[in-house]
Amino acid sequence: MTLQQIKTQIYNLGTYKQQKIEAYGAMKKELWEKVRNQVLYQSEAELRLENFKKEADQYSDTEFANILAKLENFEQTELEKIKSEYETVTADNVAELNLLSTMKVSEQELLSYLEKYKRNPLAIKKLHEIGSANNIALPSYILKEDRLADLLKVFKQHAKSYHDTPIIDSNGSASDLAFMLVLASDELNTTLETYSNHFDTALGLSESL
Repeated sequence: MTLQQIKTQIYNLGTYKQQKIEAYGAMKKELWEKVRNQVLYQSEAELRLENFKKEADQYSDTEFANILAKLENFEQTELEKIKSEYETVTADNVAELNLLSTMKVSEQELLSYLEKYKRNPLAIKKLHEIGSANNIALPSYILKEDRLADLLKVFKQHAKSYHDTPIIDSNGSASDLAFMLVLASDELNTTLETYSNHFDTALGLSESL
């Protein structure tokens, strides 16, 4: 299961909940009209509404649990993958960085080294130490693990928001959810794109190394 597929599943949960909110409202209106016209007993109308709500809630619970399980599995797999994406510090790297630490370097030179070592967190840390020694404030660096945590947080927040929205629309939740779906789609897409292009944008995005 890819993140794109999980994102689609989250969006579909929100769409499902919106449709059920609208369907519940229409069903309630129709049933109470029948009750007023004495075509249907009130107890029967209430039972139908309760069964409709119960079925929708059960589906929502199942989908939400499924999404969380997939995100957890993805996290475990992805953390192992991330380890393989980082570069280790070689003897040549150590020699180069040690030599660099003895020299007077410019900000531009250090920036070029940051780009060179953007897949090497230990080298990045050393470059920041060199920058500090030269009174140069370098762009900070975000680890891919931290960005993964941010991504998972956003995905879970939206899934939970959809799951927790009741289908009984007493406060305009259907229209609120429709608006939320538009905003959420943009946020999920942006978060996913940022994570997918992590090493192209890893510099300068966190407050500290």
